[in-house]
Amino acid sequence: MTAGPGCSSAWVEVYAEGWVCGTDLVPSPLPPDAVALPELPPGQITPCPWAFAREEGAPVFVRLSDALIEYSERWLEAGFAVAVRHEVYYQGERFYRSADGLYVRASDVFLARPSTFHGEEVRNRELLGWTFRASTRVYDDLPAGRHVSFSSVPRQTVFRLAAEHNLGGVAYLQTTDGKYVRAGDLRRSTYLDPPAPVGPHEVWFDVDTSQQVLVAYRGDEPIFATLISSGRRQHATPHGTYRIWAKLVSDRMANEEPEDPDEKPYYLEDVPWVMYFNDDIALHGTYWHGAFGQTRSHGCVNLAPLDARWVFDRAQPALPRGWWSIHPSPDDPGSLVRVR
Repeated sequence: MTAGPGCSSAWVEVYAEGWVCGTDLVPSPLPPDAVALPELPPGQITPCPWAFAREEGAPVFVRLSDALIEYSERWLEAGFAVAVRHEVYYQGERFYRSADGLYVRASDVFLARPSTFHGEEVRNRELLGWTFRASTRVYDDLPAGRHVSFSSVPRQTVFRLAAEHNLGGVAYLQTTDGKYVRAGDLRRSTYLDPPAPVGPHEVWFDVDTSQQVLVAYRGDEPIFATLISSGRRQHATPHGTYRIWAKLVSDRMANEEPEDPDEKPYYLEDVPWVMYFNDDIALHGTYWHGAFGQTRSHGCVNLAPLDARWVFDRAQPALPRGWWSIHPSPDDPGSLVRVR
């Protein structure tokens, strides 16, 4: 609240740069029902845990007492996920209470283990590369027709790249620590000029679906890069240049009865750090897989939870403290997202 001309009491800020005169407001007798933006404790990477139904599915109960008589009006199919708000015990059994206030037996579900993968700050336009297969060879020297010692590294190992060499028609990338990796075994960052509407200090995001890499820029300088999972072939993420039109701390994503009989249904509660940029296509955190660097989604751009939070915190419009969602305005447009 602040005093100012044109209002006999005080101006009340109701959203970023939006004010109402206090004389035009009536206090509500109801308690606030909004959920504050979660402040995550150290070591916690997501706003909440999630529970997935096992292969045989799971009944969902409105009341704990319904479990005694096996009365359920809803069923979770295998792979459907609910957000876990509380753990409770009833009649000697452990239950999870979902975001909707419903209950599932802990024995009927398993808790998600979200990926702890995280992207890299980009320094001086350095080129980065990540492995994306289960195991990748890293050579101690160029294998020029002779045996060269090598080690194997797991997927999502990052390398800083110094040079490229062609050996018998095969491209090898030299790392800054003197190792060599086949170019085809890495997903690589590439840096391009910004689209015309981008300001010199504006943060925006480039999604390279061919490399499965997202690069965040400030103006024309890359500042962060990471692996993503864009849409599979039948649900390819549409290419184009867009602006974020909505940001939500979390949102439900579901298609329980797909029109295509070959389409697998899904139901995912409280998908975290959601930024819609093209209708219902979004950048968002992902807790149901860790295969970043490979296409995997139904069209959205999947990010590891830590990366999604990093992007969410820097994407415009900024979310005011205590808010759960926000739409851009003409004076505060959403960040630009280019998909190519």
